[in-house]
Amino acid sequence: MIQIPVYLAVAQWALLAALCGLVLVMFRQLGRLLGGGSPAAAAGPATGGRAARIAYIRSGERAVRQFVPGAGQPALVAFADPTCPSCEDLVSVLDQASRSGELAGLRVLVLISDPPGYLAISAAFSSAGLEIGRPAGRDGLRSYRVTATPLLVAIDADGVVRAGGPVTRAVEVAAFARACLLPDPRTTPAVAAAGPEWETV
Repeated sequence: MIQIPVYLAVAQWALLAALCGLVLVMFRQLGRLLGGGSPAAAAGPATGGRAARIAYIRSGERAVRQFVPGAGQPALVAFADPTCPSCEDLVSVLDQASRSGELAGLRVLVLISDPPGYLAISAAFSSAGLEIGRPAGRDGLRSYRVTATPLLVAIDADGVVRAGGPVTRAVEVAAFARACLLPDPRTTPAVAAAGPEWETV
């Protein structure tokens, strides 16, 4: 029976780990070369409609949680991935705005479709002080019409979608945050006087 020296076995495992790391880096660089997805294709939910609830698993946990829109708390929900450069920009902007207090009173939730282990390869994601999770199934992505990332969705305190789109800049995030806090157009006197009939949920 041939016995492999310990140092050779350790060297082989180290080489395998290095190769795995190289594959992850190359995959990320490929994402950069391809533009990190097609933001224009990130359709998003229709504005004015009620946002759907999403089952998700928070990063580092196993329990399934529920994001329930409304209940008096406006929210920004970002669909982003660590392998997407534009998503990194969005997460960095959200994190900075959250730390500076610009998003006070808003719930901020970042949902990824990449495997959780990929968070470590992105400095923007791994250092962010945001709530990050992964949808527990595809229903949430379908409900929010996520066809590409990044996608940011602004939801008001009543659970109504006020804005949605491929946002990456600070000025856009600020506009989405303001949209969350606007009065519900279905209950304002100007809208009521116009006479449209809105579905009661």
